[in-house]
Amino acid sequence: MKHSKLILFLYKYREFIDKAYSGETFENLPDEIVKEVPIFQKVAKKYELSDSYRQFANTMLKRVDANYRFGDYNEEIKLLVEQKELFEITQDKEILNRMKKLARTLYMKIEERDGLINARINDVVNDNDLALELIIKDAKDIDSRITELISAHSDILKVLGSELRGIDEELDEILVDIGLDLIPLTSNIHLYNDKLSDFILRTEKRRRENKHLMSISNKIIKEQDHELRSLLLSSHEYYCHTLKERKSTNGVKCLPTSFELKKDTFMEMLSNALKIERVEKKADDSKPYVKSKEAILKAINIKKIQAELREAKPENVFEFILKHAEIEKFKEENEERVFAFKAYLTIVQDFRENIILEENYTNNIKVAQWT
Repeated sequence: MKHSKLILFLYKYREFIDKAYSGETFENLPDEIVKEVPIFQKVAKKYELSDSYRQFANTMLKRVDANYRFGDYNEEIKLLVEQKELFEITQDKEILNRMKKLARTLYMKIEERDGLINARINDVVNDNDLALELIIKDAKDIDSRITELISAHSDILKVLGSELRGIDEELDEILVDIGLDLIPLTSNIHLYNDKLSDFILRTEKRRRENKHLMSISNKIIKEQDHELRSLLLSSHEYYCHTLKERKSTNGVKCLPTSFELKKDTFMEMLSNALKIERVEKKADDSKPYVKSKEAILKAINIKKIQAELREAKPENVFEFILKHAEIEKFKEENEERVFAFKAYLTIVQDFRENIILEENYTNNIKVAQWT
């Protein structure tokens, strides 16, 4: 079957496929959809969507299966270190080529994992079908795994940035490029951790509020509402439209009496409860439009930063940029670190020959020295 026919085939059976993607199973399906293309698989006498198609759909839709576990790639790192030790003994070029391929593959896996983490967090945050307890459990599981990955990610940066360096110039260049590309991914994984932690706190607060409302509701249904009744009766002279006991009937009324509805009486009771300030009526503004405030646009003069970098030759490029006057313009919006990081990436990429990347990190940003 050609790809164009496959597209038509998927469209023809789109309703079956969509229902199966949502978790529905079928006892019987048309022969064509079972035999022509392996979209469905039979499990316990029922047809369900095949794992291969579900993985394809999740990839295209940028979603992640709830049971997916994000890799830490410790095995890949161990293999790289073992390959380095073997190369130092044998000096075999084939081992060196394997290391280069493995380093590139490792970066691609980390980049893919970054997208999957973001997709999984979005799935959890936007999931309205699950109970709050399950949403919180899923969120805490992912948050715990991200905390583990942050530690593993630091180890990966250490290995790529120092332990594998020095055996081949071409490999060193690859490792430097990968290290630079990993900088935004390092920042992302910390942002994901913060986003998920904030979501867990908000959702747990929502769960506590729901439980509290449910408790009050159950007490009212079971007529265990003494506390609520006492609250409503405590200031009935002000809250006259709620509850008030009648001594004559020992009952409770919910509507005001005719006496309470009289204008003078009502205004007197209202004035005791509220402080009413006189409001002067203003004439309608006849202007057809209101002049909007002028927007202040800010930009970075990257050439000015570059020129001062050449003169100062700082030992930490990012810290120098962060304190620069061009970046301090964004302090009012608390965005100085964001724009400093963007300027840092631009300068490191454009002036590679003037920069030495150190092995250590400061605030998860690789230290770069201007030479």
